[in-house]
Amino acid sequence: MNKFDTYQKEKAKIVEKNLAKYISKIKNSPKILTDAMNYSLQAGGKRVRPILLMATAEAFGKKATDVLPAACAVEMLHTYSLIHDDLPCMDNDDLRRGKPTNHKVFGEDLALLAGDALLTYVFEVFAQNGKVKTIGAENTLNALLNFANCAGASGMVGGQTADVYAEGMGASDAKSMRAEKLKKSSKFVADKSLRYFMLPPTAPETTPEAILRYIHANKTGALIRGSVETGALLAGVKGTDLKHIKEYANCTGLVFQIVDDILDVTATAKQLGKSNSDKENGKLTFVSLFGLEGSRKHAQLLIANAQKALGKLKTAKKKNLWPLYEMAEFFKTRTY
Repeated sequence: MNKFDTYQKEKAKIVEKNLAKYISKIKNSPKILTDAMNYSLQAGGKRVRPILLMATAEAFGKKATDVLPAACAVEMLHTYSLIHDDLPCMDNDDLRRGKPTNHKVFGEDLALLAGDALLTYVFEVFAQNGKVKTIGAENTLNALLNFANCAGASGMVGGQTADVYAEGMGASDAKSMRAEKLKKSSKFVADKSLRYFMLPPTAPETTPEAILRYIHANKTGALIRGSVETGALLAGVKGTDLKHIKEYANCTGLVFQIVDDILDVTATAKQLGKSNSDKENGKLTFVSLFGLEGSRKHAQLLIANAQKALGKLKTAKKKNLWPLYEMAEFFKTRTY
């Protein structure tokens, strides 16, 4: 096991231990609800988002324990998104991380509620970082405002919305299957363009590539980006260093999703721990637009840009930056 593997495993254990503690603190709830929340929280995974948050805070002189509430909150939000993403009304997946999805174990109604409960608890847990003396209330508020934006309509949820309506566009130049179906059944959207379903009103173009970039920058990229930015903002990073760490975050977030698209084609369902549903559903992906080789080249370019951004940081502790360099490489080379 190399140095980075050890670092990841140690940080993941810290997160998992504290996730369990936070769930145990919920007292006024039916046990089945907290069991459903905990089932998905403890289903495994590499915990890359909280690790990114902690690694960024460490790079700017804080301890991982200083930002634990926010790190756990990030993982809770990620988990809620997976529970909802797996539901029959979304991707309709039976497996997640090699285990039955939440709705397969607890039913669709409780899975929906477990996701809602995790999402709400995120902000209660995150706010507790304001009580940590080395972080303070002001840094916590700044980080929470930014993170909420990354997670909501302007970030992850907006990207997921576009992804839902992009179904069918990856198979050919066909129009969105869901949008066309809705147009036929609802007078409210009968005359709407693709922009209405999949892009902000200010988007300059509605090409498949523009839609894909919006989806990837937001559906998955926003939470990767938000994790890095949260670590930086909790550490009080400002000015040009905040700009450079955001550039790193943008690049790594996009790499993560490009590699996800590649793995959906090249890895088995057993390796992924979930079904290879993108191609089956005609999802718009980097591979469907640019092919495997084009996707790999794009990921390589983004990694180079991410690492270049780290090299521009002025106030970071250089000896503490190595996990961020390693994480970028890990995103590119992961096999599941």
